[in-house]
Amino acid sequence: MRRNVRIVPDHPTLVSVPAQSAHEEYDILILPGGGPGAKTFSTTDTVLELINNFRKADKWIALICAGTTALVAADKAHENGKKKVTSHPSVAEEIKSAGWEYSEDRVVVDGKVITSRGWVKSTLMEILIC
Repeated sequence: MRRNVRIVPDHPTLVSVPAQSAHEEYDILILPGGGPGAKTFSTTDTVLELINNFRKADKWIALICAGTTALVAADKAHENGKKKVTSHPSVAEEIKSAGWEYSEDRVVVDGKVITSRGWVKSTLMEILIC
């Protein structure tokens, strides 16, 4: 626990998330980053379906660090419209080569998609989400 703030997920595993209806129950989908986690998100059908369902329902999505790659992977399958985004620099070229508008800003908000360069840089994202 950092600074006495505890974040507890509503679902402990991806398998327990109701992908078809989560966008009806929740206001925002937040995906953290980290290279291995982002790769898992980007290749997991449940996550891609969650992202697409939240976007189609015009709900908020927040992606942190390399988590932005999951948004890119979801869009490849469903063409929900590319947004201006940011991410950890290590995945910037992957995002740019997929045709997304890339920014090196710490936090980018485009419509209802919020992206951040990383946890350390995401204080502004926390403020925006609140």
